[in-house]
Amino acid sequence: MIITVLLSFLLCACVGAQQQPTTRVGNPAVSVEVDSVGSSFVRLDVQLASAEKAWLMVLKGRETVSSAEELKEKGRSFAQGLHVWDGLEFDTQYTVFACAESSDGRLGIVESTSFKTWAGDLYAWEKKRTGIPFFADLALLYGGLNRTPKEWTEERLRPFVTWTDPETGQEKWLFDAFLALELRTASNPPHAFALGIKDWEDPSMGMRAADQSDAMKFLDYWFAEGNGFRALDKVVGEAVGRIGAPKAAIKVIVMMPDISVHERYNVSTSSTTYWGKVGSRQLDFSSLEDRRQAYYWYVDEVRRRFSQAAFQHIELGGFYIMSEELPSMRSGKGGRGGDMIDGEMRDGWEVKAKAWDDVFPAVSEYIHQYHESVCWIPYRAAAGYRYWKEFGIDYAWMQPNYYWDTFGVNPMSSFFPAISTYDLAMELELDDLMMPHPVDRKASDYTKEKDGKTVTETWKDYAGRWRGYVEGMKSAGVYGRKQLALYQDTDSFNHLLKSSAPEDQAAIQELCRLIAEDPLKEKNR
Repeated sequence: MIITVLLSFLLCACVGAQQQPTTRVGNPAVSVEVDSVGSSFVRLDVQLASAEKAWLMVLKGRETVSSAEELKEKGRSFAQGLHVWDGLEFDTQYTVFACAESSDGRLGIVESTSFKTWAGDLYAWEKKRTGIPFFADLALLYGGLNRTPKEWTEERLRPFVTWTDPETGQEKWLFDAFLALELRTASNPPHAFALGIKDWEDPSMGMRAADQSDAMKFLDYWFAEGNGFRALDKVVGEAVGRIGAPKAAIKVIVMMPDISVHERYNVSTSSTTYWGKVGSRQLDFSSLEDRRQAYYWYVDEVRRRFSQAAFQHIELGGFYIMSEELPSMRSGKGGRGGDMIDGEMRDGWEVKAKAWDDVFPAVSEYIHQYHESVCWIPYRAAAGYRYWKEFGIDYAWMQPNYYWDTFGVNPMSSFFPAISTYDLAMELELDDLMMPHPVDRKASDYTKEKDGKTVTETWKDYAGRWRGYVEGMKSAGVYGRKQLALYQDTDSFNHLLKSSAPEDQAAIQELCRLIAEDPLKEKNR
């Protein structure tokens, strides 16, 4: 489908008896080809003649544009090249209206062409939903690196799914959602799934960003037989046979590897075409539309794999933004540092290199059309924590970072007012450091240095700060009212459960009771 290119020329009139030289001045014109159509976007190939830019509008049904002036006033301007117009509705007829503008401000005539978005069928579990799914308690599961243990087997997952009350002997559902994520690849050298990780050999540079093949390997890990999602589905199914189905299906949230403009995010000379292809076309992340397209491809790939797996007891519940900060051109006041750009403090460091403003909420809208959620866990006061809803995020848990706060820079007294002000949920944090006999920690891990000061703590210091989480969320009214997420290092949850130390058993049994009896589970859907 092509909007016809019209090129006409004006001839200068003769003045008096002497004929003046003839000049040819082209009227601005545009050619727009519909390159591809998805369920929520159209990809347009814009070509210009005697023009500096084109003005475009994509309108639904019988809506129309009355003039080039109206198109300029209400439309969007585009340079020559490929562009994506997203945020469209499923299975809907649209019309593209376009006109060109010359460098001296002359507008060409308005042309139009029509297309229809893809029907975009929802999968079975998505069709059942009337909106975004809700869950109360989320467990973070890191997997894909050469960790110890490496796989999420049935045995390893079983303690996260149900808990038996030692006082009554009653078996109860525990976590109702699981987040599958990883920081980097298992390759040597590794590639980063999260934007901002520095290269191990040269910390002045960002680590090479994960590409399409890395994303596929991450999914291969989680969908492998006997591991990850398949193991979880089996464990949940066994529990259903013993105690009956939970209020709502157990949800799985899958991380989205960060899409970096440059292969090394802070090196502007590094490649923008490192990632891979969608269809037969190589993506170039110097184009915002291509960055979004990579996310769209990933979301569809995850959904496709869930459909093929035909799980019986777990559902895809959404996607997770891997970056723990979302630097943007919004105001930097009140955050934890930022960049000065055009004389104003912006929200976060390296804003231009990380460039999140135009990626979300477009990607969030794409995810929402499938009735899936968008989730995020920022570190304490990270860029974006005040604006998280503006990115189209549904659920955001902030990290207190108090558990490791040897030097007293992250007091709990300021955490709860912050999450209340910005309507954030809470992440709980623990690891083996709170255990009298840690499994995968050593004595040197208790000693930290900062600004020339060295402090050595014991397990009691960490256990005491863990108490701050539990008591704090109760007294602040967070427990039972806001969602909870649990960071537990690689396998500390299981280490605590298996420990014979009375202190460990008291802590883990209290946590399990809080999760199993969380009143917020009644809202699950």
